[in-house]
Amino acid sequence: MEFSTDMSDRKSTARLNRIRQESEGIKTTTYRNTIEREGVAIQECIESKSEEALMSNGFTAEGELCENADFKPCESRHIKIETIGTAMAELNIKQCNPTDYESPEACINISADDVCVKRQTETRPRNEESEQPKRVNNTVIHVESSVGKYILNAANLFCTLKILLGFLLCNDSLKKQLVFFTDGARTIHNEINRMFAFSNYKIILDWYHLEKKCKELLSMALKNRTIRNEFLDELTPCLWFGNINGAIRLLENISPKLVKNHDKITELIGYFERVRDYVPVYALRAELGLRNSSNQGEKANDLVVSQRQKHNGMSWSDHGSLAFASIASVHKNNELHNWIYCNDIEFSFVRHDAA
Repeated sequence: MEFSTDMSDRKSTARLNRIRQESEGIKTTTYRNTIEREGVAIQECIESKSEEALMSNGFTAEGELCENADFKPCESRHIKIETIGTAMAELNIKQCNPTDYESPEACINISADDVCVKRQTETRPRNEESEQPKRVNNTVIHVESSVGKYILNAANLFCTLKILLGFLLCNDSLKKQLVFFTDGARTIHNEINRMFAFSNYKIILDWYHLEKKCKELLSMALKNRTIRNEFLDELTPCLWFGNINGAIRLLENISPKLVKNHDKITELIGYFERVRDYVPVYALRAELGLRNSSNQGEKANDLVVSQRQKHNGMSWSDHGSLAFASIASVHKNNELHNWIYCNDIEFSFVRHDAA
């Protein structure tokens, strides 16, 4: 099972037979079917634990809080006012809301991201409209607290967030402040807002994706790279200090002589308006040692899915992709030994010193 996390089925089979000193040992197809079967069983175990935690704590199996449930999230604990004041003076920031800066010891950092791999063609219908999607989707979530960390995965965002909800309940962490780090995808924001509306949570737009979006749209909007880079030198500081109004004013007042596609300027303004609530003062968060990035989720995606499934010539079914990702996540959570020998998943934070 460990071989399956970073080697192809053919290489894993050859290595396994070499270790066992068998010239006519396990076949590649048998090996792959065995791994897929274990992956499915692992995912079913995790989903079962999550649903059990939900239903025993006043939630439905779909992750909705029951009307008669008595759930009261705790108040946010933020960094000391004196510490924030010192950081503000250092950065020459005049005002801020101290409650926006969570105490790292009293919050749960959550990075969520989707990843797609090439789909294996199972049917070839003549009607193009009925063809399968070209990609298989997986959603990976990295959860981190002062205690430890954990990686969750499922076939789509809804299922992964539901598993996350059950995981937080199992670890008595749902009443802490939840801080989600995401890219600018509307679907992710909407699903988080829907499922965690009852809790104490906030969403922070990952700085890298914000900067990347600006570069992409301005490349299409402005006449050449030199103009784009000069404009970014003005725009980026506004965004780094959370000044969305200032960024919009810069876009609205840009000289028409520099623009080749005004629709892209309008699109970027609309994007800023849409993500306004998720843009913090990145500079102050960085000065206070708080996270601005969803890179933990990106790395988890790489370890669980991309490293194994994104190679030239590889294609996957929905069933196979999820199964292999589930085994990889269990391996990264140090749960593989527990599953093999006890047929169980502990479903609790992996301590930082044990990771």
